[in-house]
Amino acid sequence: MTASLYATSTYAASAAHHPGAGRQAHAVARPVVDGLDQSVCGVLVSVRAWQDWTTVSGANRCEECARIAG
Repeated sequence: MTASLYATSTYAASAAHHPGAGRQAHAVARPVVDGLDQSVCGVLVSVRAWQDWTTVSGANRCEECARIAG
C-alpha cells in the first residue's frame, strides 16, 4: 500500500495595499486569514487566504516573491 501527497501551494495570493501598486500579485506564507499581512518580500498586502499563489492569473507577479516562493 502506498500513499501520495499532492501540495498545490504553501503560499496564499495577495495584492499590494498601497497607492499606485497596480495589479501585482504577492505571496504570503500560510497559515493566513483574509485581511492585511506582510508578504514574503516585506510589502503590506491584502491577503486572499482562499487563493493559492500558484493559481494567480491576469496579474504580474512580484519578482522577489517569485524568487522566494517559486
